Amino acid sequence: MKKTDLLLPIFVLVSLAAQAQWSPFCTGQTNGFIVEFDTHEDELYATGFFTRIGGRNARYLARWSSVLGLWQQVGSIGLPEAGHAMHSFGDALYVAAYHFATDSNYVFRWNNDNGFLSVLGDGFLLSSATGTAPYVPSLYDITDFNDRLVVCGEFNRIGTQVISGIAAWDGMHWIPLGTGLGGSIEGGFNVMAPHKLLAYGGSLYVVGNFRTAGNLEVNGVARWTGQEWQAMGDGFNGSVYGIEFYEGDIYVGGSFTQSGTTALANVARWNGSSWESPGISVDYVGSAEPFVHTLKAIDDKLYLLGGFDACTDAQGNTIPCGSILEYDGTAWNGLQGGLVGEAEAIVPYNGALLIGGQFSSAGGIPVNSMALWGSVTGTHNLPQASLAVSVAPNPLTDHFTVTLPTYVGSFDYWLYSVDGKLVRAGSAMFGEQIQVPHLPKGYYTLQGSCEKGNFQHKIIVQ
Repeated sequence: MKKTDLLLPIFVLVSLAAQAQWSPFCTGQTNGFIVEFDTHEDELYATGFFTRIGGRNARYLARWSSVLGLWQQVGSIGLPEAGHAMHSFGDALYVAAYHFATDSNYVFRWNNDNGFLSVLGDGFLLSSATGTAPYVPSLYDITDFNDRLVVCGEFNRIGTQVISGIAAWDGMHWIPLGTGLGGSIEGGFNVMAPHKLLAYGGSLYVVGNFRTAGNLEVNGVARWTGQEWQAMGDGFNGSVYGIEFYEGDIYVGGSFTQSGTTALANVARWNGSSWESPGISVDYVGSAEPFVHTLKAIDDKLYLLGGFDACTDAQGNTIPCGSILEYDGTAWNGLQGGLVGEAEAIVPYNGALLIGGQFSSAGGIPVNSMALWGSVTGTHNLPQASLAVSVAPNPLTDHFTVTLPTYVGSFDYWLYSVDGKLVRAGSAMFGEQIQVPHLPKGYYTLQGSCEKGNFQHKIIVQ
């Protein structure tokens, strides 16, 4: 048995409560906004406005290869337009995409088994489309409700059917939900823009910029019971982009400042009869329109993502923030100052959170519109890993040397990929070159132990 085999159990799962921190996800340029991450059949996908992600060519839809440590295009030519939302349902991944034209848009279907990206049913059209955003037949979200796929977006016809803003797939055709959605909130764009769906507790919730659902005035938020549309209070005076259920309550975010006579600042909570402040307000210094785009409940916490850089809690305390907030049911956390840029995508990934958008740094660390928040599972989390260490060369290609502050005869080391997988382990003598040929390009965590203590260091393979 190797010496490393004997040492390994000593450190595994020690210090599980290690302080969360930001780290890059991968190297290489990303040239457009990452709008959403999702998982399908245990694989990670990304969609958005990019044609290059993490240094790899991928037209608007990409899949992460954890084996190769790189992004790969989905389908032979990717998506025809930028993607906005994905949803894994049954044996396929469904994609809702933008469409900057006047002709038909489609729901796209990706099946791993045949490696083919196809369209589902008839095309979605908008009679008032000009080909210039926002007056185009874009699709914004897709989910499942009562065992049927549901999509929402800017459309009023599917094929030859009059269907407005929201539709369900019955296995053969797209069908309406009542008389659908229409109009627009006064003072905003003259578009309905149903933007996000939430299926919860036997009801389907939808938010956006629409004024009516069925024959009811709803102002940006409505509930579908499966039989009829219902309003939720007075709605809002601006667009609603995101909705989520968290610890018994419904939260929404967007670009709004009030519901009825209640003053708000882009975030609200439903109390059963009206909308109220959840104890946080967000703003965007120097921008005319702060916004909260995404709300996501993950591991007993609620995350808000969007475009904002000024956050104030109910006590008037300023929270250093940048386009992302975390809420534990009591207090709001700005995650070490957050991001420089904007964010919309979030997904759990190997014990951490993967964040995407268009931003240049996370917690002061340079990144490429993707970053991990948290402690990625798989590493040893060595207690008191504070021994000074340097690694050269760094970045590296096929070897490196570890230099410690004082002479040691030998040390044990473990090298982990960004997704927490052990890729190398062994023992080395002081000053010895450690050979790591054929490692995929990217960020790695080096951890080690010797008689003088423990150490940890980030390295880059280029």
